[in-house]
Amino acid sequence: MTARSRSAILALCFVLTLPGATPAQIRASELGSVSQTVDGTRIVIEYSRPRTRGRNALFGTPAAHWGETWTPGANWATTLEVSKDVTLNNQRVPKGKYSVWMILREQGDWTTVLDSNFHRFHMDPPDSTVTAIRIPTHIDQAPLVDVLTWSFPELRIDGGALAMQWGTTRATLALKVSPSLTVALAEAEARPYLGRYLGTWTAESDSGKPLALNVTYEHGVMKGEFDPADPYLGKFALIRVAPDVFVPGLYDKQGEIYEVLRPDMVATFTRVNGRPMSVAWRDAEDVLFAVGKRPN
Repeated sequence: MTARSRSAILALCFVLTLPGATPAQIRASELGSVSQTVDGTRIVIEYSRPRTRGRNALFGTPAAHWGETWTPGANWATTLEVSKDVTLNNQRVPKGKYSVWMILREQGDWTTVLDSNFHRFHMDPPDSTVTAIRIPTHIDQAPLVDVLTWSFPELRIDGGALAMQWGTTRATLALKVSPSLTVALAEAEARPYLGRYLGTWTAESDSGKPLALNVTYEHGVMKGEFDPADPYLGKFALIRVAPDVFVPGLYDKQGEIYEVLRPDMVATFTRVNGRPMSVAWRDAEDVLFAVGKRPN
């Protein structure tokens, strides 16, 4: 090494010792986060992410021993924040931010513990006498994940699943949010709308093409279906969002609504002598793209 090189290294070391000059620390368990919005409710997990580092066994070891109240992360406690009230495994979780802990058991379910004191070090679990939300949590085995991972592996319009996995061990919590829309409609309220509406597309690309809207009532839900059939929409739920105003809810193959086309498709019915007699469809820009009337 030349004298010039040694001088450069010494100068760099001197700079790094100055206040404010220390570079960001590289941690064994780097900070991560995951968030998901479901029907206007935002769920955020922030956590440090330990790696297996070649360890075959993780739980039931000094890394996370049985009976321990363990934060599913590292460094500072993992946190969960929800923008509105939710439920996890049918247990109510009020809006707010919590530190997240799990009581580890060799057999049977674990217990997820949510504590409102969210700024806690990972070696400072909440005391057992502190009022906290305790949630029985199912554990199963899954393909290896090297880095501890929180995720939302399932989503529906009313919730989904929140999962934590490290190694081959996975903990899953069923998530439900407060719905912003009510799909069901009383039969007496749906009955005036039922029937067939004949009309045309008014959108420029399909202007003048005939179509019909068939409105039916099935299992407590008002439904619509275009004729000719639309392969994307299929038979859809008509979900009321205001008096005489409805939006489509699309069904998956299991019969669950997976998407609500609001404000992309809005149907407004117009009444004559108190009875719905025509319907107008508008898009998110309030542009009319289809109309229909009951036949005389």
